[in-house]
Amino acid sequence: MFRTLFAASFLLIISACQSQPDPLIISADTVVDKLNTKVSQLKVTDKRSYSYLYRHKKEEDKAAFAPTLRPLTLVVEEALQPVTGAYDENGLTWYVTIEKALIDATLHTVKYELEHSITIRVEATRGNRRYSNFYSGTYNSTGGLKPAQATLERQFKQLLNSVLTEIANDPKLRMREQEDF
Repeated sequence: MFRTLFAASFLLIISACQSQPDPLIISADTVVDKLNTKVSQLKVTDKRSYSYLYRHKKEEDKAAFAPTLRPLTLVVEEALQPVTGAYDENGLTWYVTIEKALIDATLHTVKYELEHSITIRVEATRGNRRYSNFYSGTYNSTGGLKPAQATLERQFKQLLNSVLTEIANDPKLRMREQEDF
């Protein structure tokens, strides 16, 4: 009887570890704009060659994937809204490109390892002047058994907030109208 119960509970745990992940609910806090120069236009695109955010490596050539519930472009655009102002034809335009956004998970028998990584490229233009830079961050974590979906979402949100705050408060992206070089 004990063996049967033990075997059944072991199979239940193993099958729970191998279930397909649900789409992730990703959000970001709106950034605090500490600079005076506003952005006239904000254009956000996703240049990743994949549409998922979470990749769970199972074997050498196998993996499970989970997308986001809302597109990352909308999440980033909403978070950067405080830096925008009234539209001006000769104003400052930001082209924000999501180059990489990924949560890589490796599950072992009794623990997991997560690597969150984000790379965002921002090109600021005003008239014939341009400035671009890459902003990136990584976050690694480990835990027991299988990561909870809330853990994945919370850790990715923290990393995304950090990268977006760095973007919003970079004075080089706020090209003033009359700058001397």
